[in-house]
Amino acid sequence: MERVDLRRMTDRDLPAADELRRLAGWNQTLEDWRRLLWLEPGGCFVAVQEDGVVGTVTTTTYGRALAWIGMMLVHPAHQRHGIGTHLMRHALDYLQSQEVSCVKLDATPAGRPVYGRLGFVPEGTLTRCQGPAVSRTQSPDCAATGVRDLTDADWEAVDEIDQAAFGAPRSRLLHSLAQASRAVLVWPERGRVAGWGMLRPGVNADYLGPLACSSVEGSSSLVAALLGRAASHSVIWDVPDQNEPAKTTAQRFGFVPLRPLTRMCLGPNLVLGNPGAQFAIADPAGG
Repeated sequence: MERVDLRRMTDRDLPAADELRRLAGWNQTLEDWRRLLWLEPGGCFVAVQEDGVVGTVTTTTYGRALAWIGMMLVHPAHQRHGIGTHLMRHALDYLQSQEVSCVKLDATPAGRPVYGRLGFVPEGTLTRCQGPAVSRTQSPDCAATGVRDLTDADWEAVDEIDQAAFGAPRSRLLHSLAQASRAVLVWPERGRVAGWGMLRPGVNADYLGPLACSSVEGSSSLVAALLGRAASHSVIWDVPDQNEPAKTTAQRFGFVPLRPLTRMCLGPNLVLGNPGAQFAIADPAGG
């Protein structure tokens, strides 16, 4: 294995970490890095050589039942030298020290064999899709789609809906994502909230998600309204393959597949969530 030193990530490492993200072509922003470090300051790590940061990994814990591993990146010039495996083992050691029962991640095709050798097994699949934003002249207003902007009074219902879909509470993550979002909408416009979703800025395209709703009508309405809030010419949407209505809706709005992702888990998989209600994930880095 190539010789590297591992240590905790700090704010000073974020520009170098973001350069690795840029080289990989991923969509996360510098604000996304800051959020991950804020959520788990003791569980984000860098691999360092004399010439600087050559690898990264982040962890996010959702209580002791579940944790997520993300932003597993190694500089192209240092790949296939064992650095990624070393970072992963370090992250898993940290999560074990936190007494986390189950660890999950969303693997790219290149990363899946690495995680498999560490004992991770597939749970399901997602498809990263990209589609057009809705032009301002074509954009349906919220009233036309039966949705409205989220208010502070909606958060209790939103947290409950998201926990049922995702499988674990993650209120801190959601509130932080909402602060950086282009739009956070709920459905229906009147009465008890039954679905919600957000659209966030990304480096390469806007990002649709998370979005959770038990109603196909409500989910489609949320997608339509959120696409109308996009500022860029394209939107990325990670669609759970188990959710057939989500796949159909993505196709209807002109989204095309970019690449597959495999959701993998290590340890007793007791946090299953409800894929039928999860139309869009929050981010591969956090589930």
